[in-house]
Amino acid sequence: MRPTLFILLLAALALAGGRPACAADPDTLGAAPPGLLEFAPLAPDSDSVAAPSHPDAGCVSEGEWLSAPFGERLLTEPEAWRARRSHGSRHDGRLELIADYNRVDLFRIGFAGETQDPSTMAPRIGGRFEYATGRRRALYGVQLEQPLLPPGRLAFGVSMSRRTDHSELQQVDDVENSLALLLACQDYRDYFEREGFGAYLAWRVPDFSVISVHARNDTYRSLRLQGGTRSIFERHRALRDNPEVDEGDIHAVLLRLERQTRRTARTRTGFYHWIEFERAGHGLGGDFTYTRALADLRSVLRLSPTAALALRAVGGTTATGVLPAQKEFITGGVDGLRAHAFAQYRGNQLLLAQAEYTTALWPVRPRRFHDGLHAIAFVDAGGAWEDTGHEWWLDRQQMQVDGGFGLTTSEDNLRVYVARNLQRPRSSAVFSLRLQRPF
Repeated sequence: MRPTLFILLLAALALAGGRPACAADPDTLGAAPPGLLEFAPLAPDSDSVAAPSHPDAGCVSEGEWLSAPFGERLLTEPEAWRARRSHGSRHDGRLELIADYNRVDLFRIGFAGETQDPSTMAPRIGGRFEYATGRRRALYGVQLEQPLLPPGRLAFGVSMSRRTDHSELQQVDDVENSLALLLACQDYRDYFEREGFGAYLAWRVPDFSVISVHARNDTYRSLRLQGGTRSIFERHRALRDNPEVDEGDIHAVLLRLERQTRRTARTRTGFYHWIEFERAGHGLGGDFTYTRALADLRSVLRLSPTAALALRAVGGTTATGVLPAQKEFITGGVDGLRAHAFAQYRGNQLLLAQAEYTTALWPVRPRRFHDGLHAIAFVDAGGAWEDTGHEWWLDRQQMQVDGGFGLTTSEDNLRVYVARNLQRPRSSAVFSLRLQRPF
């Protein structure tokens, strides 16, 4: 399948609805050996301080929002902000603390906040300030959006930031990743510094998507592993080195479609998406030239009062040029193909499909959809690969398939998984512990 056909397919789908330091090991780029406990929940990055949290897999309450964890997330979408205010918040602003522990910053601490009133044409402002203790670096982000024409569905915005960043396909959040590193000497992200600015025009189309066009100039820098990274347990485990990126400037224009959705007891379902087309260079300047598309489509279906099915499809393609390392598609490990090593597959093409079925193990209480422990069955299938001809031929690829079972609490704040490579019957089981739904 040619990349242009693949991009059209993505658009059609969107329309459808004091301890010893961890040992540094630069040659160890995979996940922990099978059988070791992994801490790796999946959630929006903590920089997305205003993003609505993922709801429970089966218990549906009014006002819950679904959102794929992409983007800067300095501002909450107006519809989600209104819904939050209607459920008890009387303020037009929010201020939150940021705390992260990772192998390039050590401790990263700061605060983030925003202010807006979607009922008026007043500007929406969000920002954050952080300090990375390990590399003694101040980090920041600020975004200002001005609604245009009542009722504000059209808006113009600008942003500027310097942040410790990672691939958008590595979706373990700050809290979960910090616990994994602190307790088990595991870091489930690879980092780089991104500094730049941009402007955009956004159109919020009701019941469809937020369509936006962006122009960005960003500078990327490699970050090194901090030798003082420490962990409490798993002292024998080697900590992965932080790989270098292709340093330089990326000047790009982007077309983005994003939909958050409100999942209620009445609708019973939620469909949300993130689709982005990026074109760098090609007369815009910068050090890299490529055309890249990425789509992440997700849905949660409540099949019965005690059962839910979560679905996710991710596709990526590179139509022209060569991707820098920080823009390559990756899969494997805690973010997809859960029985494989961390970022085991990478390249300029990507396909990943995931399904997770959750059901209660005993009768539910009145007026609630479930209570107590729940059983999980899941399947992950896909891969990432390099194609110099920029073709997306699935029949030439050997797709990987993982599957397994798990248990979760009713509040979805503790999940235990057992995954195996279904194409290798004798493969070892991989255990993981998560604190939120994976998607």
